[in-house]
Amino acid sequence: MNLKKTSTVLYLFILYSSALVAQGGPPPPGLPDDTPDLPIDGQCTLLLAAGIILGLIVTVKRRKSH
Repeated sequence: MNLKKTSTVLYLFILYSSALVAQGGPPPPGLPDDTPDLPIDGQCTLLLAAGIILGLIVTVKRRKSH
């Protein structure tokens, strides 16, 4: 029983330690970051406006049917 428990713990340790080593660390200080900054709010205004308009249309149709 003890050998089975020890081998399971050793297997899990090797499995997870290799995954942790495979991850890259942060870039060294002073070097430029190669990832471009992308704006998140590109078309959010249009999406928000379309949602408001759709909500108003659905609300007006529901009120007319009652």
